[in-house]
Amino acid sequence: MAKVPGKGTVLQQELSMVFTAVAQLTDIAMSGAESETYDATTFDSGVGKEYGQTGYAEGGSVDVSGFYDPGLAGHQAISDLVTTPADQNWKVIFADSGTTEISFTSAGVSFGITAAMSDGLKFDTSLKVDGLPTFP
Repeated sequence: MAKVPGKGTVLQQELSMVFTAVAQLTDIAMSGAESETYDATTFDSGVGKEYGQTGYAEGGSVDVSGFYDPGLAGHQAISDLVTTPADQNWKVIFADSGTTEISFTSAGVSFGITAAMSDGLKFDTSLKVDGLPTFP
């Protein structure tokens, strides 16, 4: 069983049909992916709640943080997705021996910038996954 380091993990975005790494990231988190269920509990089910599968799944989101540089094209391309919404193709590439990747398309983006006295200029973005990511 391998232990894959976080260092070397890369988020790439497709810009002009070329996947390009987003620079200066400190965190990448993929969360919220789940198969959808419905409450199937009936009056005669007993004490435990029962759930059934709807047949749908939720792709979740990819949340990213890093040091913000307004002069970087990749950072500008992310903030542009707020002002000019569009689907965007992405890849998360891990630092394992096989450079495993998870690709996905984002349908929605949130973007924020933080300036603090005791820290560098930072940004946070959340990418809403459209459909499902391609898990390895």
